[in-house]
Amino acid sequence: MQASSQDTPALEFALLHRSLGEITASTEHCGRCGRALLIGERVYEYEDGGLACSLCRDRERRTPALTRTVHTAASGHSIRVLDRRPRRHAP
Repeated sequence: MQASSQDTPALEFALLHRSLGEITASTEHCGRCGRALLIGERVYEYEDGGLACSLCRDRERRTPALTRTVHTAASGHSIRVLDRRPRRHAP
């Protein structure tokens, strides 16, 4: 069964919507505004486990327990190649 040209945009939209939903579900969100935190953004963690983004940090009266940078899901799981060959000295 072939899809008509009218069905193609609806299918593309459905696939895009599903993939964005999966990405959004796996990212951290600000506890105050609900915005998805961006990779490389500063995030502030509080004693109770709450998170605040850089934009909402000024509205919080509490002092954060920890400040960190948001990393990708692959952070720490990537492979780093180390060159362990002995160095050759020039004559």
